[in-house]
Amino acid sequence: MFDSVNFEALVDEIYEAGVVPDRWPLVFDKLAGIADGEGAMMFAIAPGIPRWCSSAAIHERIDRWTKSPFAQNNPRNERLLPNIESRFLTDLDKFTREELDNEKFYTDILRPGGLGWCVGTSIRAPSGDMLVLSVEKAFAKGPVPRETAEQLDHLRPHLARAAVLAGRLGFDRARTAIATLEMIGLPAAAVTRNGRLVAANPAFLTVSATVGVGARDQVQFTAPAIQSMFVEALGKPVSLARTGRSIPVAATSASPPLIVHVLPLRLAGLDVFTGAVSIVFLTAITQQGSPAPELLQALFDLTPAEARIASMLIDGHSLSGISKLQNVSLNTVRTQLKSVFAKTGVDRQVDLVRLLGQRRVRVA
Repeated sequence: MFDSVNFEALVDEIYEAGVVPDRWPLVFDKLAGIADGEGAMMFAIAPGIPRWCSSAAIHERIDRWTKSPFAQNNPRNERLLPNIESRFLTDLDKFTREELDNEKFYTDILRPGGLGWCVGTSIRAPSGDMLVLSVEKAFAKGPVPRETAEQLDHLRPHLARAAVLAGRLGFDRARTAIATLEMIGLPAAAVTRNGRLVAANPAFLTVSATVGVGARDQVQFTAPAIQSMFVEALGKPVSLARTGRSIPVAATSASPPLIVHVLPLRLAGLDVFTGAVSIVFLTAITQQGSPAPELLQALFDLTPAEARIASMLIDGHSLSGISKLQNVSLNTVRTQLKSVFAKTGVDRQVDLVRLLGQRRVRVA
């Protein structure tokens, strides 16, 4: 059992982590020390991209695990999670040694990485997800004794309360970030991987009739094609979505044209609790003339040459006229325009011009 001084010190560190997410790995190291483990981790059992944080010592191994087919489907989840018990459980509480020796998750993932035993518990998060805290122990050291799990049980109420606190502060931080964006004129929202709203500023909810919040707090666009692009942007793995995505939304009789920007959040410890994976903000296009080439370049990730061509086209220049003014071949202009179409999500010159609010277009 802990001595009173070390116990109180660890409890203080647990609550500190509830307020300062960067402190969780240090708490994990302390928990691992109690169980003679290699490290500890916390992860969210929820659909979509894995959300987790861990001790530095096992980070690389857990990263490989979460990128494997066992991230969402493994025998620990099947055996341990359905047993909603307010205590720590070991592998041998729910498996026999023979079963463990025949489970590929243990033999192909954990043991080759030097792990193989654990002691863990589950906690219901404010976001509705199940958080799992697990101390990972080397296979060569043998299973975690039941007495160790009982020792960790004394810390479980504090860990659960700190997790709830982190979740509450996570939501508050998301709201603060969104409110800050509104102060600089940007309607914005924080959303989960499946498009559920975590936080939004008032402008996001009122800026346009083309976007709203539907059942189950889902962000929804009235145009099916835009909704599909939005869902696709949210679903991209972080490694493939580092620069985000800009999605054009055409004007309607009631709303100006918009650009929807989807920016992926970096999955630090805080995101384990909130579930938010992206910031979505909206830019209204209200110019009667063409937007400046620099703005087009930033909004749609265009090259400088592509941005100049798009701006000139919106101002009413023909392709042949652009070719002469830019001193490039007509084929070059057409190739660059094709790239502009791909990046802005339109198929025709007239659609590009309508998107950005100018009525006249010459296609000759």
